[in-house]
Amino acid sequence: MIEFHTIMSSLLMPPLAPLLGLLLAFFLRFLPAGSLLEKFSLPLAVISFTVLWISATPAFSSWLGKRLGGAPDITGAAPQAIVILGGGRYRDGESGSERLSASSLERALWAAQHAPKDLPIMVSGGRVFRNERAAEAEMMAALLEGEVSRSVSWRDDCSRTTAENAVNSAAILHGADVKSIVLVTHWWHMPRAAAVFNSAGLQVQPLPVGSSAELLPRAREGVLRWVPSAAALLRTQTYWRELLAQAWYRFRPLPPIRKC
Repeated sequence: MIEFHTIMSSLLMPPLAPLLGLLLAFFLRFLPAGSLLEKFSLPLAVISFTVLWISATPAFSSWLGKRLGGAPDITGAAPQAIVILGGGRYRDGESGSERLSASSLERALWAAQHAPKDLPIMVSGGRVFRNERAAEAEMMAALLEGEVSRSVSWRDDCSRTTAENAVNSAAILHGADVKSIVLVTHWWHMPRAAAVFNSAGLQVQPLPVGSSAELLPRAREGVLRWVPSAAALLRTQTYWRELLAQAWYRFRPLPPIRKC
């Protein structure tokens, strides 16, 4: 199911979507001259190329990131715990060795540096794909306890998605009589994460890693805003995926608690 969601989301995002448009335009060009589909090949190629170019510009990725919105402003009881969401891992395909991705590392260290020191910590993240060894929660807990001397009170090592993070964390924390939390994830992920955690019954105080002020580095001002780059394309893909996920979560019920 995770593989299916990944494929479907890729079909709706750059670079795959405009590349498929270019490929289709190439094949349409060889249809009988003068046919309706053959005439459509050039406009399709121009549109696909333009979409790919714009998607890879810092100006567009910055604009798209601002469309994500902010986390819900929920005021309530003082937070009782910290929840850190996993952000992926790197895995060596030959040796099978694994380590936390840059996103996971940033979230764990951000929580250690900026979250209240007196609150207990929960880490949330399982094995997303079958060949992964350790759960992300286990890897984050090892980092926090071994490198920064912050004990971890709870681990959700079964969840694979943000919605599963929310329902699994809520079940564990409600059992410990925790109803309000400090939630730690990246700023672009926070609006969706905070909303689904609120829906799961936890009051959220957002503690985002970074902010939307990072969207346009100084080196990408002026004309450079419209010069394509791999970094800008990656940001566009990240923000577009979040917008798609926000829409998907808006119309989907919360999943059941995931056990592993």
